[in-house]
Amino acid sequence: MRNIIGSPAEGDDFFNRPKALAKLRRELDNLANILLVAPRRVGKTSLVLRLCEEWRTDPKRKAVFINVEGRGDELAFAEKLVEEFARAGLHPEILTRAMGVFSKIRQGIGGKGIKVPGLEVSLGEAADADHSTLGKVLESVFRKIEDGDSQVLIAIDELPELLLTLQKEDDGPKRVIALLHWLRELRQTYRKKIRWVFLGSIGLDNFVEEQRLQKLINDLQVFTLEAFSAEEADAFLRVLGDSNKLSLTADEREEIIRLVGWPLAYHLHLVFHELLDMESERSIAKAFDSLLKPEKLGYFDTWRERIDAQFSAPDAASCKAILGDLCKHPAGRERGHVLAVLMAKPTADVDKVEEQLARLLIVLQRDGYLLESGGRYTFRSFLLREYWHRRNGS
Repeated sequence: MRNIIGSPAEGDDFFNRPKALAKLRRELDNLANILLVAPRRVGKTSLVLRLCEEWRTDPKRKAVFINVEGRGDELAFAEKLVEEFARAGLHPEILTRAMGVFSKIRQGIGGKGIKVPGLEVSLGEAADADHSTLGKVLESVFRKIEDGDSQVLIAIDELPELLLTLQKEDDGPKRVIALLHWLRELRQTYRKKIRWVFLGSIGLDNFVEEQRLQKLINDLQVFTLEAFSAEEADAFLRVLGDSNKLSLTADEREEIIRLVGWPLAYHLHLVFHELLDMESERSIAKAFDSLLKPEKLGYFDTWRERIDAQFSAPDAASCKAILGDLCKHPAGRERGHVLAVLMAKPTADVDKVEEQLARLLIVLQRDGYLLESGGRYTFRSFLLREYWHRRNGS
């Protein structure tokens, strides 16, 4: 197992999580469609890539993994979907036609500079019901899969990124609703041969809750993936050390897990990388100090960036205020103290701030920033708290 930082772990680099995989397979075999919920850096993508790999071992099953981050509109989403279907060897005749239609649309849009107006964009083939709109073309593909012999698993990564991009366009909110509604209809209509898994660094559950669109994903079964247990983290470090000729003693592994506090695979990889880089006698304390030097804070910047991407400007500012205060208090703060931080503005309305605080604390706990225990809110991760402390210059 190589010490890979940041990228999904595949093949021999994946640390097996047999219980999570077995539970996922069981739910999918029972015809569930999955919303994989987990904080960032827990290993959602690596887990689902392994799930897809195992799914494909059955000759009657096919799996596609689709990352839609950076896809700017519904047409780009459709192109990526069909491209991955083709890569999986699904019904080349209908996919070839679909890709030809998409290419024609893209050329026309590029020439005229027109933005894609959603799934209902006309394709100029009204006489052919299957090819009258972008949505209809895709539905014809799904109908073909449903009538075929293969069980198909579709894993969609980073859908909220696409939805956030769409939301900024003309009629963006309507297009977001239309896309979510269309995906729900697909899941409801083509349910015998097609299973879905949704995952992402920004939770789809958080997005729909913020937009009050929960009903559009209430058919999905929530599957929660946690960080490693202490036992799993110990086994992970043992395998990582043995694979990279830097075996760690039981005491060293225990100390790393204690200092990390919240054993995400990503954080364990980072600490191990610092130990590998040490030329003299290794020191776990020095590894943590090195990891939090100014030039290495970029390892954790995604935690700040996601707040700006996920929340409105006022909510993002409030989240940063909450985290900026809590990073100064390792033992945490009671809710009243956190409320006082948001009430600092003279014009603050206590009822509105209470509502905002309740909402934001739920999301910050769900996304792995905070932990509530005994009525006090603290950073879940020592590394994340120290990062926030140092980024704020506190």
